[in-house]
Amino acid sequence: MKKLQELDDEIDHERRIMKYKAEEEDQKKTLEQRQADLAAVKASQRRILEQEAKLKASKEAKKASKQAKGQNTEYSLSDVDDSRAEWEHLKATDGCESKPLDELIEMIGLEEVKQEFLSIKSKVDTTTRQGTSLASERFSCSMLGNPGTGKTTVARLYAQFLTEVGVIPGNCFKEKTGAGLANIGVSGCKKLVDEILNEGGGVFFIDEAYQLTSGNNPGGGAVLDYLLAEVENQRGKVVFVLAGYHKQMESFFAHNPGLPSRFPIQMNFADYSDDELLRILELKVNNKFNGIMECDDGLRGLYCRIIARRVGRGRGKDGFGNARAVENTLSAVYKRQADRLRRERKAGRKPSDLFLTKEDLIGPEPSEALTRCAGWKKLQELIGLGAVKEAVRALVDSIQQNYSRELAEKPLIEYSLNKVFLGNPGTGKTTVAKIYGEILVALGLLSKGEGQCYISIPFRSTP
Repeated sequence: MKKLQELDDEIDHERRIMKYKAEEEDQKKTLEQRQADLAAVKASQRRILEQEAKLKASKEAKKASKQAKGQNTEYSLSDVDDSRAEWEHLKATDGCESKPLDELIEMIGLEEVKQEFLSIKSKVDTTTRQGTSLASERFSCSMLGNPGTGKTTVARLYAQFLTEVGVIPGNCFKEKTGAGLANIGVSGCKKLVDEILNEGGGVFFIDEAYQLTSGNNPGGGAVLDYLLAEVENQRGKVVFVLAGYHKQMESFFAHNPGLPSRFPIQMNFADYSDDELLRILELKVNNKFNGIMECDDGLRGLYCRIIARRVGRGRGKDGFGNARAVENTLSAVYKRQADRLRRERKAGRKPSDLFLTKEDLIGPEPSEALTRCAGWKKLQELIGLGAVKEAVRALVDSIQQNYSRELAEKPLIEYSLNKVFLGNPGTGKTTVAKIYGEILVALGLLSKGEGQCYISIPFRSTP
């Protein structure tokens, strides 16, 4: 019994030691976190004081210059016609500095978003000069736009920007989709918010936020209720950013009355114009090949302009890919180049790997593509069906005409690809529909995936 008691006492002793060590480790971690929080707050305060000093020095310098020259050097916002000019003016006259704002200004397009950033900076600067607190101000926002417009990138810059100007003490960035939050529930969402707080604050970015209230995510409603409370509770520590397509987000806000007041800032990400798509194309090619890839007529030339216009035809539609659409188009360009290089090497030639031809860029002429198309050959081998074959030839003629208009940079002629096949059973309607899909793919009017989808639906063409 004595031996058993000794063992029990030793076990208790070891457990106490382990407990003391665990408590000591927890205290150490808590101390380190508090020290980090204190450092972040001090750094934020220091930035604000430095900004105030710069603004004061700049104001005194402007006043002295005005008195010395006897001239009116007052600045009018009407003198600035875009965000870049305004930001450069602020840097030159007020001594403003902001790395995230510099990065945003360098991004292609997004003029409305850039103006919103400048507006927020102006609000923060004014509040600082007035000597009032930003803690009660709301900086949570919604970012609305199609895919590929840079919402996630801008959200990260927004987190850095808000930390830099002293709105939040930390620059932690957490990202989740609405469906993802619904799946992890309130407890999982709370854990993410706590992680942001433990790092001194930051931005919680929720992409496709409308998924929280979709019928497919039953747990989303409870998460949304929790988030609505946290948006208010964590003001000055955590900024929440909701993102998604315009139409779905507008419906999301309309059916949740508590959202608009909690997310007063709205950033609209417009679809890129043809010129902006062209610049994105140029940037992506140069980045991929370190500026050494050459192409027929140059990266700002006719064929690249045709690519940009083709991509731009999807503008204004839900789901338009913008920069992602450019990436997908370039993938097709690189595939055509690889196929051409393989053929030319097989023929004994030594083509350059760093040159994109006209055909690589915009594909072959429709008439040439048709001669290579297996579907077209199958159609010609079918007995009869003269009217069907003639209808397909007429379509190819229209496509060829548009191809010529593209090269002349003229507006395209609109036509429908939908066809109705009429006839008795056994006359080949299903076979011809499949062949028609193959021809459209060969002409570049459908992707292979879309071709399979359309084949499952009756095509519409009168014989």
